[in-house]
Amino acid sequence: MTAFPTGRLFHGDDLGCKAFLASQPAQYVYILRRPDGRPFYVGKGYGPRVFQHENEARHPNNRLSNAYKLNVIRSIWKAGLKPTYEIDLVTTSAEEAYVREADLIGLIKRLHEGGPLTNLAAGGGSTAGAAPASVERHSATLGGIPDDNPERATLNGFVLSIAHMDSVVVKPVGQFIARPTVRFPNKSRKLSLRQAVAVVASAASNGISMAGECRIPRKLIVDGVEGLVENGVACDLLTGGAVSIDPAADPADECFLLSAQQAAAIVGMIGKRKCIDLGIIPALTVD
Repeated sequence: MTAFPTGRLFHGDDLGCKAFLASQPAQYVYILRRPDGRPFYVGKGYGPRVFQHENEARHPNNRLSNAYKLNVIRSIWKAGLKPTYEIDLVTTSAEEAYVREADLIGLIKRLHEGGPLTNLAAGGGSTAGAAPASVERHSATLGGIPDDNPERATLNGFVLSIAHMDSVVVKPVGQFIARPTVRFPNKSRKLSLRQAVAVVASAASNGISMAGECRIPRKLIVDGVEGLVENGVACDLLTGGAVSIDPAADPADECFLLSAQQAAAIVGMIGKRKCIDLGIIPALTVD
């Protein structure tokens, strides 16, 4: 694991962090870490701000907060563990805190940049540069994505944050006709990376654990954009036996049903480390 240079004025549990901050009536920059020490969120705050993330994770998200961050916190809890807290900087200057926050995020890097952070923004008080679904970053790097289709760029950007591929597996709702998921007759399919990414993308977006038997919607929402696993990939998943289907009158409301063994096969293809970073399996499942 790469060691990132941080201020490390405090590092420990939530109770110790509260005691430390009680004597520091000022702005601060903090890092939330997984039990193995890897950071998953960097922020700037005042007062109890650093503790509000776990409070958010105790309640249904309803897509009002950062689903990737909440996934990680909940997966840590499911492993019977807790996040650890680090205070990197204490200052009376909000500007200094914003600069340090942005510097740390840039140094450690977010999921779509190859790092472990779930931050949606680049820090420094900016809400731009959303990740893992950065429109600007991926619309410029994905071939065949039109500049006037930000919805497709957003969904494709999220998919590419999981694994690189040449063709899309999730399409914006409203930009194609969803068909019922059926088995292809007289054909066989092996589980492919494209298929695995489609399932993992929905699990991460919907905050669903893949540590065992699970039910994963075909529909997902990324940065406010509704997407749907495309018809061919959904049918390939069913034809190859990677999933079962819970059918619906509207194909957009279908769900993939996975046994623990099927979920493990998909996690294995994506890689446990990436799935931990997305918060869909707990850290203790790493060999």
